[in-house]
Amino acid sequence: MDYTSLKEITETLIAIIKTEVGGGNTVFPEIPRNDRPGVGFYLFHAQESAQYKNYPSPGLNQPSVMYAPLALNLFYQLSATSMDDNHTDALQEQVLMGAAMKALHDHPVVRKTIPGGKDIDIKVTLQHLAPGESVQYWAASESAVKLSAYYEVSVVFLEPEKPDTYSGRVLSYNNYIFLSGAPQISATNNTIAFIDPNGVNREVFIAPAQAPADNTVPAPQKSVVTIEASGIAGGELSALLIRSFGAPNKKYLVPDASWKLQVAGENKVTITVRQQAADKTTTLPVDVVPGLYAIQLTNTRKMMSANGTMQSFPQASNQFPFSVMPRIDSITPGGAGKFQVKGLLFQHADITELKVFVGSEQVPAVPLVPGSAFYTLVNPTTIDLDTAGLAPGIKPLRILINGIESEPNWITV
Repeated sequence: MDYTSLKEITETLIAIIKTEVGGGNTVFPEIPRNDRPGVGFYLFHAQESAQYKNYPSPGLNQPSVMYAPLALNLFYQLSATSMDDNHTDALQEQVLMGAAMKALHDHPVVRKTIPGGKDIDIKVTLQHLAPGESVQYWAASESAVKLSAYYEVSVVFLEPEKPDTYSGRVLSYNNYIFLSGAPQISATNNTIAFIDPNGVNREVFIAPAQAPADNTVPAPQKSVVTIEASGIAGGELSALLIRSFGAPNKKYLVPDASWKLQVAGENKVTITVRQQAADKTTTLPVDVVPGLYAIQLTNTRKMMSANGTMQSFPQASNQFPFSVMPRIDSITPGGAGKFQVKGLLFQHADITELKVFVGSEQVPAVPLVPGSAFYTLVNPTTIDLDTAGLAPGIKPLRILINGIESEPNWITV
Protein backbone atom coordinates (compact mmCIF):
# COMPACT_ATOMS: atom_id res chain seq x y z
CA MET A 1 0.00 0.00 0.00
CA ASP A 2 1.38 3.41 -1.03
CA TYR A 3 0.27 6.85 0.05
CA THR A 4 -0.42 10.18 -1.58
CA SER A 5 -2.18 13.49 -0.88
CA LEU A 6 -5.40 15.08 -2.10
CA LYS A 7 -3.40 17.75 -3.95
CA GLU A 8 -1.40 15.15 -5.92
CA ILE A 9 -4.55 13.31 -6.99
CA THR A 10 -6.27 16.49 -8.18
CA GLU A 11 -3.19 17.67 -10.09
CA THR A 12 -2.85 14.29 -11.81
CA LEU A 13 -6.47 14.28 -13.02
CA ILE A 14 -6.28 17.92 -14.14
CA ALA A 15 -3.20 17.07 -16.22
CA ILE A 16 -5.16 14.33 -18.00
CA ILE A 17 -8.03 16.72 -18.77
CA LYS A 18 -5.61 19.37 -20.09
CA THR A 19 -4.19 16.98 -22.69
CA GLU A 20 -7.65 16.60 -24.23
CA VAL A 21 -9.15 20.10 -24.05
CA GLY A 22 -5.91 21.75 -25.34
CA GLY A 23 -5.98 25.00 -27.29
CA GLY A 24 -4.80 27.10 -24.44
CA ASN A 25 -7.89 26.36 -22.36
CA THR A 26 -7.32 26.56 -18.63
CA VAL A 27 -8.19 23.66 -16.28
CA PHE A 28 -8.33 24.66 -12.63
CA PRO A 29 -9.38 22.99 -9.32
CA GLU A 30 -12.30 25.32 -8.61
CA ILE A 31 -15.94 25.91 -9.51
CA PRO A 32 -15.93 28.01 -12.74
CA ARG A 33 -16.89 31.65 -12.41
CA ASN A 34 -18.21 33.98 -15.10
CA ASP A 35 -15.00 36.04 -14.99
CA ARG A 36 -12.73 33.04 -15.40
CA PRO A 37 -13.19 30.90 -18.53
CA GLY A 38 -12.01 27.33 -18.67
CA VAL A 39 -12.75 23.91 -17.19
CA GLY A 40 -13.23 23.47 -13.45
CA PHE A 41 -12.51 20.15 -11.76
CA TYR A 42 -13.53 20.81 -8.16
CA LEU A 43 -13.13 18.43 -5.20
CA PHE A 44 -16.30 19.09 -3.23
CA HIS A 45 -16.57 16.04 -0.94
CA ALA A 46 -14.44 13.29 0.65
CA GLN A 47 -15.77 10.13 2.29
CA GLU A 48 -13.98 7.43 4.29
CA SER A 49 -13.92 4.11 2.47
CA ALA A 50 -15.94 1.49 4.36
CA GLN A 51 -13.84 -1.31 2.88
CA TYR A 52 -10.65 -0.12 4.59
CA LYS A 53 -12.20 1.44 7.70
CA ASN A 54 -10.81 -1.21 10.09
CA TYR A 55 -7.50 -1.74 8.34
CA PRO A 56 -4.96 -3.03 10.92
CA SER A 57 -1.93 -0.98 11.87
CA PRO A 58 1.50 -2.56 11.28
CA GLY A 59 2.74 -2.11 14.85
CA LEU A 60 1.67 -2.12 18.47
CA ASN A 61 1.44 1.66 18.98
CA GLN A 62 -1.70 3.09 20.55
CA PRO A 63 -4.12 4.39 19.53
CA SER A 64 -3.78 2.05 16.56
CA VAL A 65 -6.01 4.20 14.30
CA MET A 66 -3.24 6.82 14.08
CA TYR A 67 -0.92 4.30 12.45
CA ALA A 68 -3.36 2.92 9.88
CA PRO A 69 -3.83 4.78 6.58
CA LEU A 70 -6.94 6.90 6.06
CA ALA A 71 -8.69 5.52 2.95
CA LEU A 72 -10.86 8.04 1.11
CA ASN A 73 -13.29 8.12 -1.79
CA LEU A 74 -13.14 11.56 -3.45
CA PHE A 75 -16.02 13.29 -5.26
CA TYR A 76 -15.39 15.88 -7.99
CA GLN A 77 -17.57 18.27 -9.98
CA LEU A 78 -16.60 18.86 -13.63
CA SER A 79 -17.98 21.99 -15.33
CA ALA A 80 -16.89 24.65 -17.86
CA THR A 81 -17.24 28.41 -18.50
CA SER A 82 -16.81 30.32 -21.79
CA MET A 83 -16.67 34.09 -22.36
CA ASP A 84 -17.05 34.30 -26.15
CA ASP A 85 -18.69 37.50 -27.42
CA ASN A 86 -20.65 35.86 -30.22
CA HIS A 87 -23.43 34.52 -27.97
CA THR A 88 -22.19 30.93 -28.30
CA ASP A 89 -20.93 30.58 -24.73
CA ALA A 90 -23.14 27.53 -23.99
CA LEU A 91 -22.02 25.76 -27.14
CA GLN A 92 -18.35 26.40 -26.37
CA GLU A 93 -18.87 25.11 -22.81
CA GLN A 94 -20.38 21.92 -24.24
CA VAL A 95 -17.29 21.47 -26.45
CA LEU A 96 -15.02 21.79 -23.42
CA MET A 97 -17.18 19.45 -21.34
CA GLY A 98 -17.23 16.81 -24.08
CA ALA A 99 -13.46 16.88 -24.36
CA ALA A 100 -12.95 16.72 -20.57
CA MET A 101 -15.45 13.88 -20.08
CA LYS A 102 -13.82 11.90 -22.89
CA ALA A 103 -10.43 12.35 -21.24
CA LEU A 104 -11.73 10.89 -17.97
CA HIS A 105 -13.66 8.16 -19.82
CA ASP A 106 -10.50 7.07 -21.62
CA HIS A 107 -8.59 6.84 -18.32
CA PRO A 108 -10.85 4.80 -15.98
CA VAL A 109 -7.76 3.73 -14.02
CA VAL A 110 -5.05 6.33 -13.59
CA ARG A 111 -1.56 5.27 -12.59
CA LYS A 112 0.22 7.89 -10.50
CA THR A 113 3.94 7.79 -9.78
CA ILE A 114 4.59 9.24 -6.35
CA PRO A 115 7.88 10.41 -4.81
CA GLY A 116 10.14 7.41 -4.38
CA GLY A 117 9.24 5.93 -7.75
CA LYS A 118 6.20 3.93 -6.62
CA ASP A 119 3.06 3.69 -8.73
CA ILE A 120 -0.49 3.82 -7.40
CA ASP A 121 -3.70 3.10 -9.30
CA ILE A 122 -6.74 5.37 -8.95
CA LYS A 123 -10.18 4.41 -10.24
CA VAL A 124 -12.26 7.19 -11.86
CA THR A 125 -16.02 6.57 -12.13
CA LEU A 126 -18.71 8.82 -13.62
CA GLN A 127 -21.58 8.99 -11.15
CA HIS A 128 -25.19 8.49 -12.21
CA LEU A 129 -27.17 11.43 -10.86
CA ALA A 130 -30.75 12.42 -11.62
CA PRO A 131 -31.08 15.90 -13.21
CA GLY A 132 -32.71 17.23 -10.05
CA GLU A 133 -29.79 16.07 -7.92
CA SER A 134 -27.28 17.78 -10.21
CA VAL A 135 -29.10 21.12 -9.92
CA GLN A 136 -28.89 20.94 -6.10
CA TYR A 137 -25.10 21.18 -6.25
CA TRP A 138 -25.44 24.67 -7.74
CA ALA A 139 -27.97 25.94 -5.20
CA ALA A 140 -25.40 27.58 -2.93
CA SER A 141 -23.15 28.81 -5.75
CA GLU A 142 -22.98 32.39 -7.05
CA SER A 143 -23.01 31.08 -10.62
CA ALA A 144 -26.03 30.08 -12.66
CA VAL A 145 -26.69 26.40 -13.25
CA LYS A 146 -24.28 24.96 -15.80
CA LEU A 147 -23.74 21.68 -17.54
CA SER A 148 -21.80 19.51 -15.10
CA ALA A 149 -20.68 15.93 -14.47
CA TYR A 150 -19.76 14.24 -11.21
CA TYR A 151 -17.01 11.72 -10.59
CA GLU A 152 -15.96 9.39 -7.79
CA VAL A 153 -12.23 8.77 -7.43
CA SER A 154 -11.14 5.82 -5.26
CA VAL A 155 -9.32 4.61 -3.26
CA VAL A 156 -6.89 7.25 -2.01
CA PHE A 157 -4.71 6.44 0.99
CA LEU A 158 -3.40 9.28 3.15
CA GLU A 159 -0.12 8.55 4.89
CA PRO A 160 -0.46 7.61 8.60
CA GLU A 161 1.91 8.27 11.47
CA LYS A 162 5.12 6.25 11.40
CA PRO A 163 5.01 3.39 13.95
CA ASP A 164 8.05 2.77 16.12
CA THR A 165 7.02 -0.81 16.99
CA TYR A 166 6.15 -3.83 14.89
CA SER A 167 4.23 -7.03 15.51
CA GLY A 168 6.28 -10.06 16.41
CA ARG A 169 7.23 -12.78 13.99
CA VAL A 170 4.85 -15.74 13.76
CA LEU A 171 6.86 -18.81 14.69
CA SER A 172 4.09 -21.42 14.52
CA TYR A 173 0.64 -21.72 13.02
CA ASN A 174 -2.24 -23.32 14.92
CA ASN A 175 -5.43 -23.28 12.90
CA TYR A 176 -8.10 -25.78 13.93
CA ILE A 177 -11.33 -26.48 12.08
CA PHE A 178 -14.24 -28.36 13.66
CA LEU A 179 -16.82 -29.38 11.10
CA SER A 180 -19.58 -30.22 13.59
CA GLY A 181 -19.57 -26.86 15.41
CA ALA A 182 -20.52 -26.22 19.02
CA PRO A 183 -23.12 -28.42 20.77
CA GLN A 184 -26.72 -27.25 20.44
CA ILE A 185 -29.47 -28.69 22.68
CA SER A 186 -32.90 -28.85 21.03
CA ALA A 187 -34.94 -30.90 23.56
CA THR A 188 -34.95 -32.80 26.86
CA ASN A 189 -37.39 -35.59 27.70
CA ASN A 190 -38.01 -38.61 29.89
CA THR A 191 -40.64 -41.29 30.43
CA ILE A 192 -42.52 -41.97 33.68
CA ALA A 193 -44.35 -45.25 34.30
CA PHE A 194 -47.24 -45.49 36.78
CA ILE A 195 -50.35 -47.52 37.64
CA ASP A 196 -53.63 -45.66 37.28
CA PRO A 197 -56.57 -46.10 39.73
CA ASN A 198 -57.93 -48.94 37.57
CA GLY A 199 -54.72 -50.95 37.97
CA VAL A 200 -53.57 -50.35 34.38
CA ASN A 201 -49.86 -49.81 33.72
CA ARG A 202 -49.29 -46.57 31.87
CA GLU A 203 -46.39 -44.48 30.60
CA VAL A 204 -46.23 -40.76 29.96
CA PHE A 205 -43.64 -39.03 27.79
CA ILE A 206 -42.61 -35.65 29.24
CA ALA A 207 -40.82 -32.86 27.32
CA PRO A 208 -39.07 -30.82 28.60
CA ALA A 209 -37.99 -33.50 31.03
CA GLN A 210 -39.31 -33.77 34.60
CA ALA A 211 -37.37 -36.39 36.53
CA PRO A 212 -37.02 -37.25 40.23
CA ALA A 213 -33.53 -37.48 41.73
CA ASP A 214 -32.63 -41.06 42.68
CA ASN A 215 -29.41 -42.73 43.84
CA THR A 216 -30.61 -46.26 43.13
CA VAL A 217 -28.29 -48.43 41.02
CA PRO A 218 -29.36 -49.16 38.38
CA ALA A 219 -31.41 -45.97 38.18
CA PRO A 220 -35.15 -46.21 37.52
CA GLN A 221 -36.33 -45.28 34.04
CA LYS A 222 -38.08 -42.11 35.28
CA SER A 223 -34.77 -40.60 36.50
CA VAL A 224 -32.99 -40.97 33.14
CA VAL A 225 -33.21 -37.82 31.01
CA THR A 226 -32.62 -37.91 27.25
CA ILE A 227 -30.98 -34.81 25.77
CA GLU A 228 -31.37 -34.25 22.03
CA ALA A 229 -28.39 -32.26 20.78
CA SER A 230 -26.12 -31.76 17.80
CA GLY A 231 -22.34 -31.23 17.85
CA ILE A 232 -21.72 -33.87 20.52
CA ALA A 233 -19.39 -36.16 18.58
CA GLY A 234 -15.61 -36.17 18.46
CA GLY A 235 -14.82 -35.03 21.98
CA GLU A 236 -15.30 -35.47 25.70
CA LEU A 237 -18.72 -34.45 27.03
CA SER A 238 -19.41 -32.78 30.35
CA ALA A 239 -22.53 -31.19 31.83
CA LEU A 240 -23.38 -28.20 33.97
CA LEU A 241 -26.66 -27.62 35.86
CA ILE A 242 -27.86 -24.07 36.47
CA ARG A 243 -30.26 -23.48 39.39
CA SER A 244 -31.66 -20.01 40.10
CA PHE A 245 -34.44 -20.64 42.64
CA GLY A 246 -34.26 -20.61 46.44
CA ALA A 247 -31.05 -18.60 46.69
CA PRO A 248 -30.02 -14.96 46.11
CA ASN A 249 -27.60 -16.01 43.38
CA LYS A 250 -27.53 -18.72 40.76
CA LYS A 251 -25.90 -22.01 41.64
CA TYR A 252 -23.84 -23.93 39.13
CA LEU A 253 -23.74 -27.67 39.82
CA VAL A 254 -21.33 -30.13 38.24
CA PRO A 255 -22.61 -33.73 37.98
CA ASP A 256 -20.11 -36.42 38.95
CA ALA A 257 -19.55 -39.81 37.31
CA SER A 258 -22.62 -41.31 39.01
CA TRP A 259 -24.84 -39.19 36.75
CA LYS A 260 -23.65 -41.38 33.85
CA LEU A 261 -23.54 -38.76 31.10
CA GLN A 262 -23.14 -40.74 27.89
CA VAL A 263 -23.84 -40.58 24.18
CA ALA A 264 -26.87 -42.71 23.27
CA GLY A 265 -27.02 -42.04 19.53
CA GLU A 266 -25.92 -39.69 16.78
CA ASN A 267 -27.75 -36.74 18.32
CA LYS A 268 -28.74 -38.08 21.74
CA VAL A 269 -27.21 -37.99 25.21
CA THR A 270 -28.58 -39.54 28.39
CA ILE A 271 -27.98 -38.41 31.95
CA THR A 272 -29.27 -39.87 35.25
CA VAL A 273 -30.55 -37.36 37.82
CA ARG A 274 -28.88 -38.05 41.15
CA GLN A 275 -29.53 -36.61 44.61
CA GLN A 276 -26.31 -34.59 44.83
CA ALA A 277 -23.87 -32.73 42.59
CA ALA A 278 -20.75 -30.63 43.20
CA ASP A 279 -20.96 -26.87 43.59
CA LYS A 280 -18.83 -25.45 40.75
CA THR A 281 -17.35 -22.73 42.99
CA THR A 282 -16.63 -24.64 46.20
CA THR A 283 -16.51 -28.21 44.74
CA LEU A 284 -18.50 -29.32 47.80
CA PRO A 285 -21.49 -31.68 47.33
CA VAL A 286 -24.90 -29.99 47.42
CA ASP A 287 -28.41 -31.43 47.33
CA VAL A 288 -30.32 -31.45 44.06
CA VAL A 289 -33.52 -29.81 45.29
CA PRO A 290 -36.78 -30.17 43.32
CA GLY A 291 -37.37 -27.21 40.99
CA LEU A 292 -36.61 -25.81 37.56
CA TYR A 293 -33.06 -26.20 36.20
CA ALA A 294 -31.18 -25.60 32.98
CA ILE A 295 -28.59 -27.97 31.57
CA GLN A 296 -25.59 -27.05 29.44
CA LEU A 297 -23.31 -29.47 27.62
CA THR A 298 -19.64 -28.85 26.86
CA ASN A 299 -17.82 -30.85 24.19
CA THR A 300 -14.04 -30.69 24.67
CA ARG A 301 -12.06 -31.70 21.60
CA LYS A 302 -8.31 -32.27 21.64
CA MET A 303 -5.88 -31.64 18.77
CA MET A 304 -2.13 -31.72 18.34
CA SER A 305 -0.50 -28.27 18.12
CA ALA A 306 2.42 -27.33 15.89
CA ASN A 307 4.92 -27.85 18.71
CA GLY A 308 3.70 -31.38 19.40
CA THR A 309 1.64 -30.69 22.52
CA MET A 310 -2.02 -31.60 22.89
CA GLN A 311 -4.43 -28.67 23.18
CA SER A 312 -8.02 -28.76 24.45
CA PHE A 313 -10.84 -26.80 22.81
CA PRO A 314 -14.03 -26.71 24.93
CA GLN A 315 -17.24 -25.61 23.20
CA ALA A 316 -20.34 -24.97 25.33
CA SER A 317 -23.94 -25.44 24.21
CA ASN A 318 -26.99 -23.33 24.88
CA GLN A 319 -28.81 -23.73 28.20
CA PHE A 320 -31.97 -25.83 27.99
CA PRO A 321 -34.61 -26.32 30.71
CA PHE A 322 -35.60 -29.45 32.60
CA SER A 323 -37.19 -30.01 36.01
CA VAL A 324 -36.31 -32.11 39.03
CA MET A 325 -39.63 -33.28 40.47
CA PRO A 326 -40.37 -34.34 44.07
CA ARG A 327 -39.95 -38.09 44.44
CA ILE A 328 -42.63 -40.19 46.15
CA ASP A 329 -41.37 -43.60 47.25
CA SER A 330 -44.38 -44.88 49.20
CA ILE A 331 -47.80 -43.90 50.52
CA THR A 332 -48.81 -45.89 53.61
CA PRO A 333 -52.39 -45.70 54.99
CA GLY A 334 -52.55 -45.28 58.76
CA GLY A 335 -56.28 -45.63 59.28
CA ALA A 336 -58.91 -42.96 60.00
CA GLY A 337 -58.03 -41.11 56.76
CA LYS A 338 -54.38 -40.71 57.67
CA PHE A 339 -51.41 -41.43 55.36
CA GLN A 340 -47.65 -41.33 55.64
CA VAL A 341 -45.83 -40.20 52.46
CA LYS A 342 -42.17 -41.13 52.04
CA GLY A 343 -39.99 -39.54 49.34
CA LEU A 344 -37.42 -36.85 48.54
CA LEU A 345 -36.90 -33.95 49.05
CA PHE A 346 -39.62 -32.25 51.12
CA GLN A 347 -37.57 -30.00 53.41
CA HIS A 348 -34.48 -27.94 52.52
CA ALA A 349 -33.08 -24.41 52.88
CA ASP A 350 -33.60 -23.87 49.14
CA ILE A 351 -37.24 -24.98 49.16
CA THR A 352 -39.30 -21.80 49.09
CA GLU A 353 -42.68 -23.37 48.35
CA LEU A 354 -44.38 -26.62 49.39
CA LYS A 355 -47.99 -27.35 48.46
CA VAL A 356 -50.05 -30.52 48.98
CA PHE A 357 -53.21 -31.25 46.99
CA VAL A 358 -55.72 -34.07 47.36
CA GLY A 359 -57.77 -33.98 44.20
CA SER A 360 -58.40 -30.33 43.44
CA GLU A 361 -58.32 -29.25 47.10
CA GLN A 362 -55.17 -27.78 48.64
CA VAL A 363 -54.40 -29.20 52.05
CA PRO A 364 -52.88 -26.65 54.49
CA ALA A 365 -50.01 -27.24 56.90
CA VAL A 366 -52.36 -26.60 59.83
CA PRO A 367 -56.11 -27.39 60.01
CA LEU A 368 -58.27 -24.42 59.10
CA VAL A 369 -60.95 -25.59 61.51
CA PRO A 370 -60.99 -28.50 63.96
CA GLY A 371 -61.56 -31.79 62.15
CA SER A 372 -60.37 -30.51 58.71
CA ALA A 373 -57.59 -31.88 56.52
CA PHE A 374 -53.95 -30.87 57.01
CA TYR A 375 -50.41 -32.16 56.52
CA THR A 376 -47.38 -32.27 58.80
CA LEU A 377 -43.81 -32.00 57.53
CA VAL A 378 -42.04 -34.57 59.70
CA ASN A 379 -38.57 -34.45 58.12
CA PRO A 380 -36.95 -34.00 54.67
CA THR A 381 -38.24 -37.41 53.55
CA THR A 382 -41.60 -37.75 55.37
CA ILE A 383 -44.99 -36.02 55.22
CA ASP A 384 -47.92 -37.09 57.42
CA LEU A 385 -51.28 -36.40 55.76
CA ASP A 386 -54.67 -36.24 57.50
CA THR A 387 -57.60 -36.18 55.03
CA ALA A 388 -60.32 -35.54 57.63
CA GLY A 389 -63.26 -33.63 56.22
CA LEU A 390 -62.49 -34.38 52.56
CA ALA A 391 -65.10 -36.01 50.32
CA PRO A 392 -64.53 -39.77 50.06
CA GLY A 393 -63.26 -41.41 46.89
CA ILE A 394 -60.10 -42.15 44.91
CA LYS A 395 -58.17 -38.91 44.65
CA PRO A 396 -54.84 -37.94 43.05
CA LEU A 397 -52.19 -36.92 45.57
CA ARG A 398 -50.08 -34.03 44.24
CA ILE A 399 -47.07 -32.52 45.99
CA LEU A 400 -45.62 -29.32 44.48
CA ILE A 401 -42.17 -28.11 45.50
CA ASN A 402 -40.76 -24.90 44.05
CA GLY A 403 -43.52 -25.05 41.44
CA ILE A 404 -42.75 -28.59 40.21
CA GLU A 405 -45.33 -31.36 40.67
CA SER A 406 -44.61 -34.93 41.80
CA GLU A 407 -45.24 -38.01 39.66
CA PRO A 408 -48.82 -39.41 39.45
CA ASN A 409 -50.12 -41.12 42.63
CA TRP A 410 -53.60 -41.83 44.04
CA ILE A 411 -55.03 -42.39 47.51
CA THR A 412 -58.43 -43.60 48.67
CA VAL A 413 -60.05 -41.13 51.05
